[in-house]
Amino acid sequence: MSDDDLYVIANEIQFLAALLLKFSNQSVEARLHGRGEALSALQYGVLRMLEFERLSISEISQRMGIDPSTLVRITDVLERRGLAQRGVDPRDRRRNPIHITARGLELLAAVRPFAEGDPLLGAMQEMGVESAGRLRDLLRDLIRRLPEGKMIVDMTAGARPPQPADVGPGKE
Repeated sequence: MSDDDLYVIANEIQFLAALLLKFSNQSVEARLHGRGEALSALQYGVLRMLEFERLSISEISQRMGIDPSTLVRITDVLERRGLAQRGVDPRDRRRNPIHITARGLELLAAVRPFAEGDPLLGAMQEMGVESAGRLRDLLRDLIRRLPEGKMIVDMTAGARPPQPADVGPGKE
């Protein structure tokens, strides 16, 4: 395989990853808006991260690969809506860990990452668990080979993924 072939493949992977993100974001945002929540998929993603632990802007920035200034604005919106709150670290006054509020947890319980009829979940069901697992493993392997990728994949490996019981009637 030549370098030209790898360039073509890398270009297609980049395009396909962007489409996958677009379809996934549209699905989550439609369900959020259906519940009267004008949140973006990115804001929802930050809440999902806070579901598991308190994190600072810097920590979220590292894990998501997003500029801290963007996360400050996202955190401001989540705070104004009562979904998250900045705290104080008694050991480091410069660190302000953000935590999810009870209202934020209620929203995450009501709007799961996937719902019955979700296009991405449906496509993966058609692929089958084995093929979907191989795709996930290949993507993890690819990301681990990127600068900072190993750190990001390792940090997110412990997060509880949505369980099958989280998807179904009444669990949008």
